Amino acid sequence: MVSRREKAAWAALLLLALGLRLWGLADRPFHHDESVHGWFTHQLVHSGEYVYDPVYHGPVQYYAVAVSFLLLGESDFTARLPAALGGTALVALALLLRPRFGRRAAFASGALLALSPSLLYYTRFCREDVWSLLGTAGALLFLDVWVRRERLGDLVVATLFAACAFGAKENFYVLLALMVPSVAAVTLEPGRGLDLRRRADELLAFLSRHAVALAGAFLLFFVVSELLYTFFLVHPASGNPAWTAISYWWGQHKVERIGGPKWFHLPRLLQYEFAILLPAFAVIARWRRLSAVERFLAGWGLSSIAMYAWLGEKTPWLIVHQILPFVPLAGRGWAGVSRRRWAWPPGLAAAAASVVTALSLSFWHPVLTPADPRAESLVYVQTAPELLAVEREIESVARAGVSPAAAVDGEAAWPLSWYLRDVPVRWGKPTATEKPPIVIVDPASADEVAAVLGPAYTRAEVPLRVWWLPEVSADPLHPTPRELLRYLLTRVPWSPIGWQPVTVFRETGENRGTP
Repeated sequence: MVSRREKAAWAALLLLALGLRLWGLADRPFHHDESVHGWFTHQLVHSGEYVYDPVYHGPVQYYAVAVSFLLLGESDFTARLPAALGGTALVALALLLRPRFGRRAAFASGALLALSPSLLYYTRFCREDVWSLLGTAGALLFLDVWVRRERLGDLVVATLFAACAFGAKENFYVLLALMVPSVAAVTLEPGRGLDLRRRADELLAFLSRHAVALAGAFLLFFVVSELLYTFFLVHPASGNPAWTAISYWWGQHKVERIGGPKWFHLPRLLQYEFAILLPAFAVIARWRRLSAVERFLAGWGLSSIAMYAWLGEKTPWLIVHQILPFVPLAGRGWAGVSRRRWAWPPGLAAAAASVVTALSLSFWHPVLTPADPRAESLVYVQTAPELLAVEREIESVARAGVSPAAAVDGEAAWPLSWYLRDVPVRWGKPTATEKPPIVIVDPASADEVAAVLGPAYTRAEVPLRVWWLPEVSADPLHPTPRELLRYLLTRVPWSPIGWQPVTVFRETGENRGTP
């Protein structure tokens, strides 16, 4: 029975989680990937077209954002709103941990999901990761509920969550592979060794008892997945995405399209997720005391870190998939801290440091710009805010009746395809007969464009994308202790912040262009 006090605590936690995800949601410029997702959803809403492409991940995100656009209009806020709501729903799922882990551990897990720096940051992002997390967590938690209560409705809900994870992102296939070491960890009972025969007999008995229900669940998973990937049967060719998805991403793994060292994720995990990893590893260290469910989570978490270290794709948003299985274990660890008064001072210090880290990442330094020498290593690469000032200029010109208001060619097409979706723009270089009042091109073609435009235009370089990648700096592994401490306290990095410029031409004179 959940007490009134506990219900009030959960309500307050969910309101906090929602508030943190909605506050200033549209303040940060769209990341390159966000602009792609926003643009494709804009096309879906206006043309009714969606065809699965593994480059841009599964359809769930596009459908969620499309609903947001249809109900509330198109904006940066409404594009990110579904992810924020999904992140809040992920916090609510922690309630299902209560029967296995107890009320304190469940609430601590919910707090970790709400305030985790990486989860907070990436659930304020128009990306597909939140739907993969939500689907994975919901599928496993409701499957556990079904195993305990054996109610068919719980199995149905678990199946729908699983279809959500499958329709969200291709790391669903990675998750299936990770279930092998996770289940193997369950069989390693302390003091009893590996009794495969007994475990096999138990599994066969379980499958025999629930054969009809499980067959129905597989059928439901297949039907829902087919509907998602085929755009509700409009594009039947997309109905079997497994081979396309696995072959594409296996190819990306082999060529390391976005590569990095094997240890790429480790310093970021330690910098941002110490409030999850340290207590979780303290719990795992007492292996002989772990329940079967806790051994499953430990096997899943440890094999996740190993798997994403091995995979060729090294991007910071993959951290959220690595920390998910550690959350219930960390919740149990924090519940233990709450029962030991001597552990309160270090526990409160660690919790405060984690909250400050989350606020710094999502609110104080979420944007990279050459104008401010501060950087969060989890941000990786971000659209420069200076570009949005140029975008606002173009919108002002368009409101004056000038068409086309600008010409855009090269790298700036993203994110400007999203931001200028309703503005008359020439998507290409200007010509002798069409010279818009604002022109944005790559620096490599700036001289060629300047010759076409003539002397009536000024010329300036504006940051397009900014990054801080300590792994590729001159001496990434050896910041001095003073430099490292300065970074941890002030976020001033020990190596240069890089940026990619675009060249912006502006027509001189009071009247830009001819309406």
